[in-house]
Amino acid sequence: MRDGERYRLLYEETMKHLSRLRNAFEKLSKVGMPLNREKVLSILEDDELTAYLDQVAYRFSKIQDNLGKLLRLYLSVKGENVDNLTMIDVLNLAERYELGIDKEKWFELRELRNLIVHEYETMVQKIADTLNRIYSELDYLDRLMKRIKEI
Repeated sequence: MRDGERYRLLYEETMKHLSRLRNAFEKLSKVGMPLNREKVLSILEDDELTAYLDQVAYRFSKIQDNLGKLLRLYLSVKGENVDNLTMIDVLNLAERYELGIDKEKWFELRELRNLIVHEYETMVQKIADTLNRIYSELDYLDRLMKRIKEI
C-alpha cells in the first residue's frame, strides 16, 4: 500500500477516534464541566458514565499514538525521508511545514496520554485534572487534524 493511501486510512481512523472522544466527553459533561473530585466520584459510581471515562482514555491514547504515525506519513508523502528519524527530528521537520505542532505540544500531549493510561480510580483529583486538560485540547486536535488533512 502506498504512503498516500496508508495516510488516508490512518487519518480517517484518527478522525473517528476524535469524534468518539468528543462524544464521550459530551456524555461525561452531564455531571458538568470542568470536572472536580466530586464529579469524578459520581462518574465512578455510574457504570454507564464509567464506560465513557474508559472510552476517553482509550480514544485519546489512540489519537496520540496515531499522530506520530500521521506526521511521519504526511512528511513522507511530501517527499521527506523520515525512515530513520527520531520523533524529535520528525517534529522539527513538521514545524517547517507549519502544521501547528512542535516538540513542546507533542510532549504535553504525550504526558496526558501517559497520565490517562496510568490513572487509578483512587486518584480521583488527578483523574479530574487530566480529563480537564484533555478536554481543553479537543479544539487544538481539531485544528491540527484540519491542517494535516491536505497532502
